[in-house]
Amino acid sequence: MRRRLGFFFWLAVVYLAVLALAAVFADILPIKDPTETFAGTSKQGPSVTHWFGNDGVGRDVFSRVIYGAQVSLVISTVGTALALVIGGLIGMVSGYYGGRADRWLTSSLNATLVIPPLILFLALVLFLDSEARRRIFILVFTFVLLSIAPIARVVRAATLTWAGQDFVLAAKTLGARDGRILFREVLPNVAPALVSYSLIIMAGLIVVEGSVAFLGLSVPPPTPTWGDMISKGRTNLDVAAHISLMPALTMLVTVLALNFVGDKLQQYFEPRESVL
Repeated sequence: MRRRLGFFFWLAVVYLAVLALAAVFADILPIKDPTETFAGTSKQGPSVTHWFGNDGVGRDVFSRVIYGAQVSLVISTVGTALALVIGGLIGMVSGYYGGRADRWLTSSLNATLVIPPLILFLALVLFLDSEARRRIFILVFTFVLLSIAPIARVVRAATLTWAGQDFVLAAKTLGARDGRILFREVLPNVAPALVSYSLIIMAGLIVVEGSVAFLGLSVPPPTPTWGDMISKGRTNLDVAAHISLMPALTMLVTVLALNFVGDKLQQYFEPRESVL
């Protein structure tokens, strides 16, 4: 049967693309300044002028959500990209060579899976006594450290599958070097699983960053973040629920879209045996 990604897959892709473009070009878009306060609009609900309403001091929630996407997307993208490079390389080497190196790398990576990301970040901040502006680097470092193991496990499993295929054995017989086999033969077949799983990792990192921002330990004010907006709006839930609801819904839809796209891509590229 012919594989299809479906309507909701493309809908999720369009949403993520629009969100990413809006975050990248936020400075030139015709939206309001996220730090500007509008007189007489404190805790005002959604309207034609302010699509997502205004927060407790009269700032436009919609513009703050768009600018908050910059923080979430940049941190999750950078963290995932670095983890892809490091974890992907470790997973390919581990799965291709096997033996003692495979056992040592697998045991070391499995040890990092038991560390809660939020607890590790808080411990690093308290231990290093870092300034607010330096916490962003600690946050990215934490994301990379804890994302390497899951990515390496996925890549290792895929490498084990492809390393025994005929075309790899043929390349070895012809005298190809291991580096060429890994990057020219194995990597193109591992890449689909790697890309699809990286989107799921990104979704998880957005949630963790939101949790850290909710505690006030992410990017310092006045830069808006989704988690900080949710935290600041919780005191007005009874009279102006939209202050927390809008960034929370945006985060929810973004995480669901990333997970859905990642799952669909994994199903789409999953090898299947043909039935004659």
